[in-house]
Amino acid sequence: MKKGVMYTAGSIIILIICLIAFVLPTTLGKAANQKPLEFGSYNGRKITYEQGSDFADFVSQYAEMYRSQGIQIDSSQQYYLFQYAFNSTVMKYAYEDAVKKSGWKVPKEAVNRKLRPYFYDENGKFSSKLYKQADPSSVEKLRQNIEGNLYTSRFNDDIFGSSSEFLGIDNLYGVKIADPELKFFQNYGTEKRGFNMVAYKKADYPEAEKMKYAENNKAKFINYDMLIITVDEKSLAEKVAKRIGKEEITFEDAVAEYSENNYSNTEGKLSSTYQYQLENILNDKADLAKLTDLAVGAVSPVIQTTSGYSIFKANAAPVQPDFENEEMKSRVSNYLTSYESGLIEDYYIAQANMFKSEAKASSFDDACAKLGVEKTEIAPFPLNFGNTSVTGTVDTSVTGLRGADTNENFLKEAFSLKLNDYSEPLVMSDYVIVIQYTTSENAEISDDDKPTIINTIVNSDNSSAQRALMDSPKLDNKFIATYYSNLL
Repeated sequence: MKKGVMYTAGSIIILIICLIAFVLPTTLGKAANQKPLEFGSYNGRKITYEQGSDFADFVSQYAEMYRSQGIQIDSSQQYYLFQYAFNSTVMKYAYEDAVKKSGWKVPKEAVNRKLRPYFYDENGKFSSKLYKQADPSSVEKLRQNIEGNLYTSRFNDDIFGSSSEFLGIDNLYGVKIADPELKFFQNYGTEKRGFNMVAYKKADYPEAEKMKYAENNKAKFINYDMLIITVDEKSLAEKVAKRIGKEEITFEDAVAEYSENNYSNTEGKLSSTYQYQLENILNDKADLAKLTDLAVGAVSPVIQTTSGYSIFKANAAPVQPDFENEEMKSRVSNYLTSYESGLIEDYYIAQANMFKSEAKASSFDDACAKLGVEKTEIAPFPLNFGNTSVTGTVDTSVTGLRGADTNENFLKEAFSLKLNDYSEPLVMSDYVIVIQYTTSENAEISDDDKPTIINTIVNSDNSSAQRALMDSPKLDNKFIATYYSNLL
């Protein structure tokens, strides 16, 4: 609450009620009449969603924050709201435990100082009359919340430094930042480089190239109609094969009696019917001929597959691929993307090398015009692995640069080039790119940047502490299971 604004006793009660029972979407109606929902525990202290719990208070506070920002709380936003509240509860319990273990206690006067503004009159002064009019249980709830927050802030200030108290530009309390460390971050990212880039999208692999591959590898796309029996033990598979061979049992009945159906439906119909799929379920690819050579109605010997031991039966003659068929064209395309991505990369690496040679012989723009590719100008950025917030970042939303901030090959190449040099073709997720180093910038170092850098380091430390807490062995995290079981 802001100082200088009058709040009546009724307003205080409404505030507390809002913090406890802010109305969320209808999915919470399911939980309203249930017993308290337990989302886990920290160091044996349960984290429950029920009226008056810390978790429920955090949910309400985040919901109020969302509402004040004009954010509509739908089912998706509600999930994140609960996740934030859960994480905040874990932090509160961990920080409280640490402070209490140290022997420090919240001074009563510190609570009173935080409490007084809730009872300011229209002149911005504490009113004992408003205080006495307030419901004692509501005031006590407010005191407890303030005391809990002071425990948390004590830990936060002592470890990370105060966010409101400073000595010059330095936070009071907290682990201090050494001058060499600050100097390092001041210098970090002062050199920035800009580039020209062309990007070849692997998904644009030409249809003609796909069909050329398909024609040269027709056998991979032959379709087989088979039944299959799969069991765990080789001895059992041999027993079943022997019974089928002696006609003690039909193949179909053996499917029903023995098969685990790892590669089939309940009737034993083989699911992966193309030759390249058959290859993938065989433990030894040399066994493929035992299947492809089967006559119609014939049964294979026992063959080890990736999940057990199998017996196959050919139902019908294999169907040769028709590469004029649109469904088959799509299958070839999917096969190349899934199993032969290196082939596609090689094609575009060759295209990229052709561009590079042309650009060196003429210019970047002339090569783009001649070869029909688009130039992208990459704004200057520093060598910043992971796009940390202490300095500038590479724009990974640019087509072809997704993941560039963590791609060591890209960063090494980009910051090893001499001015106006061209890189080797670089595989970047779904693209193959070539870059030319075109621009060099050096940022000026200023002491005015120190407060921002210090704040960034502190925020990074806070984030690291939060991640460590969520991995703590003291945390029993049942958030996902409880949320999806009760709030969806």
